[in-house]
Amino acid sequence: MKKTDVQTASGPTRRQMLQIGGGFGLALALPLGPGAMAQEGTSLRIAVPSDLSGWDHDYVAFDTVALSVMKNVYPFMIDYGVREVDGGRVGDTETVVPLYAESWTSNEDGTVWTLRLRQGILFPSGNELTAHDVKWSKDRAFAAQANVAGIYRIIGLTEADQVKVIDDYTVEFTQSTPSALTSQIQIISLYVYDSELLQENATEDDPWAQAYVNQTPQDGGAYNVSEYRPGEEIVLTANPNFPGEPPAVQTISLQVVPAPANRRLLLQNGDVDIALGLARRDAQDMAGVEGLTLLSSPNNEFVFVPMNMAMAPFDNAGVRKALAMAVPYEALIRSVYNGDARPLKSPVPIDMPGHSEIGYPFAYDVEAATAALAEAGYPDGFETSIVITSGDVDAERIAVLLQASFAAIGVTLEIETVDPATLQQRRRDRTVPLQVAAGQMWVNDVEYLLAVALTEGGFLNYANYSSDVVNGILASLQGELDTDTRMALITEAQEQLAEDVPWLCLAQPNFVLPISDRVGGWVQPVDGLFRLRYLTA
Repeated sequence: MKKTDVQTASGPTRRQMLQIGGGFGLALALPLGPGAMAQEGTSLRIAVPSDLSGWDHDYVAFDTVALSVMKNVYPFMIDYGVREVDGGRVGDTETVVPLYAESWTSNEDGTVWTLRLRQGILFPSGNELTAHDVKWSKDRAFAAQANVAGIYRIIGLTEADQVKVIDDYTVEFTQSTPSALTSQIQIISLYVYDSELLQENATEDDPWAQAYVNQTPQDGGAYNVSEYRPGEEIVLTANPNFPGEPPAVQTISLQVVPAPANRRLLLQNGDVDIALGLARRDAQDMAGVEGLTLLSSPNNEFVFVPMNMAMAPFDNAGVRKALAMAVPYEALIRSVYNGDARPLKSPVPIDMPGHSEIGYPFAYDVEAATAALAEAGYPDGFETSIVITSGDVDAERIAVLLQASFAAIGVTLEIETVDPATLQQRRRDRTVPLQVAAGQMWVNDVEYLLAVALTEGGFLNYANYSSDVVNGILASLQGELDTDTRMALITEAQEQLAEDVPWLCLAQPNFVLPISDRVGGWVQPVDGLFRLRYLTA
């Protein structure tokens, strides 16, 4: 496959430095060029549930607030386009928008990708963004051996010397294998640091300026950080040097409000325009509040219960199948999601290419579940536990429902409530029998899903699942670019997953967000990381 170069307008003018305290088959879409400014005086207030755990994108993990803010303040070279779905706007994984890039192209066999940068783009420091910043940033990522280095392995990028500067505005990425995931992986990974600024703040013991970056807001994206009060507020100001379509809102205040009840009250009183991280029931209860609009649309987040196959009795496929028939799916969607969810009939999410209901052929049937449990060697049932994180209202409702339902087949289910850090440690220690998990894949492709969640070594493989068949399918998908071949392999994977049943597939809830009537332009992200540049006020 050959990509076509896209030419863009010339770069923006210089700005003064801010003083701050303390994809396969993807089309290229061209954003508007730089020059226009956000409408002066426009502002929004958004309540967020937590402060950032740090500002260093190479090291922050599992912190969606931090990663969302970084998506808006770091320069990302390329991003998803936008498409209309049922009257709403969502990220389009079939379209790549070159933002800081002038073009993003591959050679004929998809192993060499060339990034050409727009010229004249300045960081807030006044330094120009060049190919040398891209190279230094990726060298830093490989040295970190954390977020980017881990995900780059999926597309055959394992060494820093696979990223080469061709000239001041051209960088070449040479993969050891072609990959259908390249553009989607790079949308996650192609953020760039102001390398000159960071090198000025590096030390002999800290050559990559990790201490400086972790504590200091980074800039140069659609927004710059104009004020940061840790634990209280992050103020973002539209970047006049942003090369894409300029943000419509000039100033956005992200107010840190940990208590959900307080976020809800602030929104109801008109003190903020958006409240993120509210429980679904709280959000739905605000549908009739004057001055507010409730956004609800199909989403690619899915909810599931991984069964730890490294622990008895979940090392027994018969037990896993019995539990799959003991889940009251329709009642769960009604009681937990007020009917505002779709049934999940495969470990492959509904909107992911290749999804098929053959992946999870189970329905609620107490008699069949009881018989299956007896056949698996547990005629009298067993005792186990399900772990949920504190404050997760939906997970608590799910756990209570499963507790009652499993009791009908003789399974005693204890509910353990732990803090997020404890859950993460127990996941690493592989000591969680059952857990309520939810999320969405940052890359909307089964190859990525298998690599991170359903094969050995995957950082989201909470079920500790290992299958020679699925491992072989993943190996076959890697490097395969033919769509028909990939779809056949994805079908085969779902057939095997239906036989092995590593997860209880519960539901795919709709995205729900209460916002002020004066807010428009929301684009539902496919990776869970909001893009503030689309908002209007």
